[in-house]
Amino acid sequence: MKYTLCLCLFIFIYLSLVSCSQQSKSGYEIEINVSNINANKVFLYTMKKTPLKEFYWPDIDSATVINGKAKLKRDTLLADASWASGIYYIDSLTRKKEVFVFKNNFQSKGKSTSFILENGHMSILGDMKDPSGLIIAGSMENELNMRYGLLGPNTSSVNKRISDAEKLKDSRLLSAALNAKKDSIQSFKIKLNKLTAQYPSSWFILLNVFQSANYFTPSELEEISKKFSDKLLATPKGKSLTSFTIQSKKLVNGAEFPQFSYSDVTGKKWALNDAKGKKGTLVIFWASWCGPCRKEIPELKKIHQLYKSKGINLVSISTDHDIAAWRLAMKQEAMPWLNLSNLPGDYKLINSTYNLYAIPSVYLLDSENKIVMPDEYQVFKIRENLKKLIEKG
Repeated sequence: MKYTLCLCLFIFIYLSLVSCSQQSKSGYEIEINVSNINANKVFLYTMKKTPLKEFYWPDIDSATVINGKAKLKRDTLLADASWASGIYYIDSLTRKKEVFVFKNNFQSKGKSTSFILENGHMSILGDMKDPSGLIIAGSMENELNMRYGLLGPNTSSVNKRISDAEKLKDSRLLSAALNAKKDSIQSFKIKLNKLTAQYPSSWFILLNVFQSANYFTPSELEEISKKFSDKLLATPKGKSLTSFTIQSKKLVNGAEFPQFSYSDVTGKKWALNDAKGKKGTLVIFWASWCGPCRKEIPELKKIHQLYKSKGINLVSISTDHDIAAWRLAMKQEAMPWLNLSNLPGDYKLINSTYNLYAIPSVYLLDSENKIVMPDEYQVFKIRENLKKLIEKG
């Protein structure tokens, strides 16, 4: 009797452990069943980013192909889904690289060579000779991506109207264009809120919110973040959104600008109070590798020339990771105002402190280091706010 009980207990524990072990095994599994793959191996690659924010696509997995069938599999959990992944092989006869092309089920002529790599099972079916592309199935993230793509307000045409009105110095046209842009952004935010409520576990929707976080106020970000599942918010991308939301509360109009202690080219440390102007301070975030940043330097020189005698200081803070590149760019650009960096420190600390989703990025501060223009880089707004600040002073 005791032996039977012990044996039953042993079997129960063993089965429980096996079950737990099987449940804990999760990652990606991609079953491929594609005709006319003229190779004995396929390769999985994914997009990564260098410190200079340049993209590259290293191979991360491979699988043997037998009669058009292969399986790419990883048992360990991906911390985050991986954007812009793809599959290729080297043709045995031509030695050319052949990339899988996927059809878009929601757009009649839409095709793509990339997909979202996520935890879970997905299938790739079809024929390499089919001009319409292969079918990728079993992935909610890829379905949402095919249906919506990366979302954003439709402001390209409006931005041109703003630029044209600014050049013409036509305040009526400028006001109308700015209102149109505001309406477009508001419609976009409503749409993204609805999608978040509909797909609270979607990494793809979370990515869209994070990519567009600058369009939301801190309270709006907090509200939309609550709609996501706790599990999703625990991912790296979810944590990034939470951090961005918390930090955004410190970067609004009227808030005191976060203090800093960065070095100039000689190694001398400067705090914000050492660098600020008597009437205010224009803080510019840039990098040597950033084309748009360097393109705007002539305009900043005009602003510096106009306002230096009126108590406005300019301070450029670099997000470079290479001190030699930063020094060379400063020599080439000859900016006649204070230039700082945290090199050889980590530029990511600057990005996270000031929520730098893109550069150039500019903050205008008053004489007490309070923000009067948060994170803008439209020249007419910089000039407009500088004028108001001087008049107020």
